[in-house]
Amino acid sequence: MKAARVALFVLGWVTLVTSMVACGRDESEPVAVARAYADAARRSDVPGMLAVIDHDAVAELQRAAERASDQVGGRRSIEATEMLQIAGVDRTLAVAEAKLGEQDSQTATVELVMTDGRTVVVHLVWEPSDTASSDPEAEPAGAWKVRVPLPSAQPS
Repeated sequence: MKAARVALFVLGWVTLVTSMVACGRDESEPVAVARAYADAARRSDVPGMLAVIDHDAVAELQRAAERASDQVGGRRSIEATEMLQIAGVDRTLAVAEAKLGEQDSQTATVELVMTDGRTVVVHLVWEPSDTASSDPEAEPAGAWKVRVPLPSAQPS
């Protein structure tokens, strides 16, 4: 299971880096991540989406996968990728334009204009990496991730 998580992580980062290079060097990182998210959704690329969504959402999917595995009595190990289903996405639509909205050191918004003229606002958060640099002048290590709203823990 750990090897599958590592492979999922590597595949996701390859997708993200490829998308960022394809989008051009003058595009900000939040915009490139939002584009990668939209492109992964359009292609139903679950590993690609997991690579760019926030840690809390990925952790919730992993917990749901563990609960699902327990519910089948451990007969099968269900992966987090199986817990995310991409449905109702028009595969013919793509991002025509992406604009960075508000951004501070922790959050950003990106407006995606689709080829049909509709706009989608994507909210991103800065997630610091686990490795800290000893250089005080170095850029902080981390990555922009798409903030996915989580279901409320409170029953309605």
